[in-house]
Amino acid sequence: MLRSQVSHHAPIELSERLNCVRQARALALLTPLQRHLFHSISLLLHFHGPRLPGYNGHETPCGIADFALTEEMQQAAKTLSLTLPKLVPELPAAIEGVYAMGSTGTLGQNPRSDLDIWVIHDAAMQGSELSMLKDKLHKLHLWYEGYGFEVNFYLVHPQQFSAGKPHGQRLATEHSGSAQHWLLLEEFYRSQIRLAGRPLAWWPQASKFPECLSLGDEHNLPASEYFSASLWQLYKGLANPHKALLKVMLLETYAVSYPKTVLLTDKVWQHTCEGDFSTANDPYFLLYEAVEQYLLQKEDWHRLEIVRRCFYLKCGVRLSWELQARDWRWHKLKKLVADWAWPESLIQTLDDCEHWHSGQLQWFNAQLNELLLASYQTLLHFASAHGLREGLRIEELGMLTRKLHTFFREDKQQIIKFNRLWSQSVLEPELMLRRDSDGAFSLYRKPEGAAPATLLFQSDSLARLIAWACINGVCDGRSRWTLTGELPLSAKDVRQLTERILPWVAGRSPKVSKQDLCHPWHYRKAIVLLNIEQDPSIAWEGQEVMVDVTHANLFSLGRKQRNILGSIDLLLLNSWGEWQCCQFNGEEALLEALTFVMPGLRRADEDVVLEVISCAAKLSVQLEIALSTLLKRLLAIGAQVKSSSTLMQPLQVGKRRFGLFFNTMGLKYQDLSDAKSLYQQVFHTELLELPRPDMGDDPFSSAPEVIQQYAAAEVIQYFLRPREEGLDVFILNADNELSHFIQHGSHIEELVSKVSCQHVFDGLFEVKRRFNLPQFFLLERSEGELRVLPFANAMGVQREEMGAEL
Repeated sequence: MLRSQVSHHAPIELSERLNCVRQARALALLTPLQRHLFHSISLLLHFHGPRLPGYNGHETPCGIADFALTEEMQQAAKTLSLTLPKLVPELPAAIEGVYAMGSTGTLGQNPRSDLDIWVIHDAAMQGSELSMLKDKLHKLHLWYEGYGFEVNFYLVHPQQFSAGKPHGQRLATEHSGSAQHWLLLEEFYRSQIRLAGRPLAWWPQASKFPECLSLGDEHNLPASEYFSASLWQLYKGLANPHKALLKVMLLETYAVSYPKTVLLTDKVWQHTCEGDFSTANDPYFLLYEAVEQYLLQKEDWHRLEIVRRCFYLKCGVRLSWELQARDWRWHKLKKLVADWAWPESLIQTLDDCEHWHSGQLQWFNAQLNELLLASYQTLLHFASAHGLREGLRIEELGMLTRKLHTFFREDKQQIIKFNRLWSQSVLEPELMLRRDSDGAFSLYRKPEGAAPATLLFQSDSLARLIAWACINGVCDGRSRWTLTGELPLSAKDVRQLTERILPWVAGRSPKVSKQDLCHPWHYRKAIVLLNIEQDPSIAWEGQEVMVDVTHANLFSLGRKQRNILGSIDLLLLNSWGEWQCCQFNGEEALLEALTFVMPGLRRADEDVVLEVISCAAKLSVQLEIALSTLLKRLLAIGAQVKSSSTLMQPLQVGKRRFGLFFNTMGLKYQDLSDAKSLYQQVFHTELLELPRPDMGDDPFSSAPEVIQQYAAAEVIQYFLRPREEGLDVFILNADNELSHFIQHGSHIEELVSKVSCQHVFDGLFEVKRRFNLPQFFLLERSEGELRVLPFANAMGVQREEMGAEL
């Protein structure tokens, strides 16, 4: 009988022993104050009172099952001046258990690591109680933040995984939403540390232990989840690509061995049963080991080398530093690096990652992105055979892919803000700008001493190069510029230009909400740069004061009707967080630039930041005022446009008179020299309203007018309207060409899912379409007016959720 009891409890005892080892390792890497804060987590969730951090009212649920007040907790309460109230013993515990997960207590824990805490609440808790507990967790997060100790709390329903119910949170910056399910549970099982509450049933057949808390069997993992999880990791990789690469590579490792996949959780348990509690049973090391074995089998030496560097950097142990603490991680990393035969110079370079310059960062980011996308393609091929996961919310698929498209798409006009990773600053005190023999512009950093200059960026546009340096923090107003070759600007001009651009582009990247990603893009900032590469004002010999007195037209100045405006560069920030720099040259540069930018300005519901910066040698201030005035007037005209008419504004440019035609689709221009009757009318007026012509077979003639207001370039858009005879489907392609059909026998969700999946797998064959899924909108009538509702809103995503950043 005794032997039977011992064998029954052996798994629980083994699990508890592993838990103690992990907790000891986690505490060993914390400062004395951080250890007290670590021990206080369970205290502040078990106890609740007005004198404790996180208090938000007496009705907030509290109490942890099987809670035991330890000596370490009491010492933490004393050190942090926490007065613990008495807990009424007969009240049931609101929390089943509190667990740390992720890198805590593993080789991946470093001084910058945060704490991810799962708070598993009682299954009966709902409504206001859940809201109160969630609010308390947010207050505790802020309280710990005040100590410089980042603790992220995740409120988890105990049947979130096993019942397959939508208890989980929706997609957010720190929540994978429906993108991960069983894989998230598997990561939790293999890395969890129980801080308080019931033991977890995480080992094979553990559900047979009623005294343990079971969240489900991670072996229920379907093949279709690998793809959606890879999307989530790619998204996380936008902020931390070195961490995301390791996890994406693990997904690829899992997928290629399917259906005989051996999960890391099983390997952890196997080591534990063998009595191995060494670093060989570290979940982060086991992750690396699984990826290493996979890449060695493939003889993929390049990816293996980058993976090793990512693993080393994630661990945060600096082997070349004399002051580096020689803790349990140091010895493991020392042995690994010796096995990898790394030269001392490479170790020193990696250890100096906080001081990497922009050239080094760009190279490493490029390697990471290349490997992330390679794994994504492998998982996309895998998904094409197994389909997308049924539980994946299509609206979340759309948001994730839209966010990824803004980063990974190949567009030379786009300015990517590179990831600084660990680097504290990429500011360069001295920069060299050169024009190459092929006409392109190159930017170099000039290091101290005799070291050779390092190429940082190249572009066929000088404005784009300077904007790149400003947006990425490579230069500031004190940076010294050295210019070589035939350049249109002097070093002084470049410095003054950067000083004017920097206030509009520097600082934190703008917030992009889920609502933004579900709507067509619009411009938030438009910085217009004039005469950088072509400056006709140099040849002008008039008097500037006379231009001011006569209010002359700078686009057709004097008897010679000279256009003082040469080149135009538009530096644009849109609502999806994308920076672009578009160049326009030639006689019609102004007209082409206006046609290009006006639709994105008109779609904006908020005020757009408009700034005009001129680099003209003469009449610079006047040119800025003239273009600013013109832009504001055109925006005012655009706001007056109706579907029943077209507004036309005449504009003299050089020796030609043009008409700017505004309709609900945007702006077009036309030379009026051949339109005699129309020319006679516009000769005596500033603004002309023209009747809308017969549309004939134009598909827009029968389409709802509101669709035209949503048209955006380079995006496929579906507008769906349920009717008795079927589903009305209007499609705007990437060139804003409209098509229409009626879909019989399909529900909206079914059609959206089918079309989305089709576009996902199009990325297998056409890189340009990768991540560029269509946007979906529902047409519905409200108060007699036809309105457009993003698909995510139609699926019940609340307004406050849509306003959250992604």
